[in-house]
Amino acid sequence: MKNVAPDHSSRETLADYGDHRFRLLYRDADGLPEEHDKIVDVVVVHSGEGALILGGTMSGKKGSAATGEYLGSSLTGGEEHPLAAGDIVHVPAGSPHSFLVPAGKHITYVLLKFPAKGQ
Repeated sequence: MKNVAPDHSSRETLADYGDHRFRLLYRDADGLPEEHDKIVDVVVVHSGEGALILGGTMSGKKGSAATGEYLGSSLTGGEEHPLAAGDIVHVPAGSPHSFLVPAGKHITYVLLKFPAKGQ
């Protein structure tokens, strides 16, 4: 992917269906933790390797209760799930999560975002 941002990621929307979206993401370094109160993420790893920390406590949480979207500075106490091509991971709404990418490596994945049930 082109245009890797200072946060070491690049993203492209593949399809947008109003209440759900498919995105292609490339990451070549660790990402900041995030949390979406009303959105479920499904990650399908296309290439590369890394890990997803799921759950735990997010420090430095900033965002908006109105949108339910938050970013943090670190994540502690979550479960680390190794990721490789072909893996599929479900990130429930309200679960803090963060991608880890080893130095010199990358991960490319398709991300499906859709509203949590009842939202």
